[in-house]
Amino acid sequence: MDDAWVQLQQFIRGVRAPGVFGLDEKLTRDMDLYHDLDWEPPKIAMVMQAWAERFRIDLTDFDVAYYVPSANMRKHEVLLAALKSPFSAKARESLGGRSLTLGMLEEAMKRGWWEK
Repeated sequence: MDDAWVQLQQFIRGVRAPGVFGLDEKLTRDMDLYHDLDWEPPKIAMVMQAWAERFRIDLTDFDVAYYVPSANMRKHEVLLAALKSPFSAKARESLGGRSLTLGMLEEAMKRGWWEK
């Protein structure tokens, strides 16, 4: 898919809430869905499913909790981890997770399937 990046940008702009005062930052391949786009795990899962259906991507290997571990945590567990995070590497890791970038989605579009 030669125009994967252009198609991905159009898709993301369609599902993304407009920026403050209509100002919309440029989308880049290194933008993270959780950290940069400020999407919570339920929205990430919903967008990934819609994206997979739209572009016919096999998501068998995709698990939002792999990228955002707090997706499987209860609210009080997230709060507790946030309180511990200045003192605990494990707590910081549980909140931080792994990168899930637009560039990774673009690569999957070219491949046709998701890989960790």
